[in-house]
Amino acid sequence: MTVVMFIGFLLGLAIPAFASRFGKILPADPGLVCAMLFHKPRIPNVADLQRRELLDAKWRKMVYFSVGWGVVMGFLFAYARAFLPHIYVYACLFFYLTALLMAVDQQYYLLPDFFTIPLLLIGITFACFSSDTVLTMNERIVGAWFGYIISTLSVFIMSFFKKGEFGAGDVKMLTAFGIWLGPFGLNVTLLLSFLFFYATAWIKKRRADAFGPALGIAGIIVFFLLYLKLLWTF
Repeated sequence: MTVVMFIGFLLGLAIPAFASRFGKILPADPGLVCAMLFHKPRIPNVADLQRRELLDAKWRKMVYFSVGWGVVMGFLFAYARAFLPHIYVYACLFFYLTALLMAVDQQYYLLPDFFTIPLLLIGITFACFSSDTVLTMNERIVGAWFGYIISTLSVFIMSFFKKGEFGAGDVKMLTAFGIWLGPFGLNVTLLLSFLFFYATAWIKKRRADAFGPALGIAGIIVFFLLYLKLLWTF
């Protein structure tokens, strides 16, 4: 378990660095995104004292976020290994891709295909080849359709009032979550995510914010409740 926790910590450290690249490289095809994600960053030589202080503050903030994400991912990986040993690899992939989507959306207000599509494809692989019996294949298919339809209808309805509040990335993320969580789990996820979103907006005193972080937190919570078979008694 210690090894799994350490791997989660190392992968978590990289989340803010990966997220910070997307504002400069998107839109782009997956191959270019891969190249840019692992490209060595160039650190500018700043002569102006004020600009140097701003740059140092930015790097300190990234270090703090990196350590925070490392601790969170280490805990999630270890928790999955301890309580979901038969599916912990799939669980770790779900947590990590969801965390990357949360970090990118928080910074750039977008949920890139580079992470949403693998989340969907790994969910399909999990449904087809895992030994888990929490959800049937029919429930997973219905969940994916439900995620797609409800999010598409939301975009359609909201377009009459305010465009851009709910985008294609949210549709793909909800469709992927439908495969992992099924229709009932997805309903609970949506309810929790709206509560988290409005609570965060109230605390920050903002009328608009990224929806991905609230959706990701809710999805991870529901994942644990569902696969630990605690959701029905929640």
